[in-house]
Amino acid sequence: MIYTAAPSGRGRVPPREPSMLDLPPDITFQHLRFDQDHLERWESLLSPEEAIRAGRFPRAKRRDEFVLGRAAARLLLAQRTGTEPGDVALAVAESGAIDVIGSPLHVSIAHSGDHAVAAAAPRRVGVDIEGIATRHADLARFMLHPEEHHLIDSIPLDPDRTHILCWTLKEAALKAMRTGLRTSPKKLRLELDLDAESAVVHVDGGATWTVRFEEWDGYYVALAFDAEIAP
Repeated sequence: MIYTAAPSGRGRVPPREPSMLDLPPDITFQHLRFDQDHLERWESLLSPEEAIRAGRFPRAKRRDEFVLGRAAARLLLAQRTGTEPGDVALAVAESGAIDVIGSPLHVSIAHSGDHAVAAAAPRRVGVDIEGIATRHADLARFMLHPEEHHLIDSIPLDPDRTHILCWTLKEAALKAMRTGLRTSPKKLRLELDLDAESAVVHVDGGATWTVRFEEWDGYYVALAFDAEIAP
């Protein structure tokens, strides 16, 4: 594990709004925060199949997260394609990833708490957002690569923040890979630059992914992308 520690050392980074993660120009990013006044408009953007799915969630919070994520993706893709958000056709691939029907763009969606984020690009992208809080004690054992065993103690952040940052980075890369947790996080090895809010994810026997990340409003958000734009 390679890292560059921020000069400020330990402690919480002040809350802030996302600054688009210093992304390459072909990658765009959308952030929505839940607002009851906008919920009806966001629900109107769902496809008939998505509306049925949303209605089956037993908890209102889970339904609202789903609606917020789909709205973030459609608003973003409408900007990219010059169409109306409601006309953006999405489908769930067999892998669980989201496909944009009739477009070469890749899209990724994530939500946590009151927030949803989406990313779109002509290259593969993956986005994740996680609230910074104490997680299960086995999280480090579940996600750390064999060469990352000293990761938690070596990064100058508190353990909870370190756990969530590493998980968010790896989850973003797994979503960009379109495998999710079918690929073990233990097969991903991180190089982390805290100052630059950037990371490189090396997949055992596979590709290398670039990740940009930020902390804001008590969350980490990360966006992983392919180093090369697919032809």
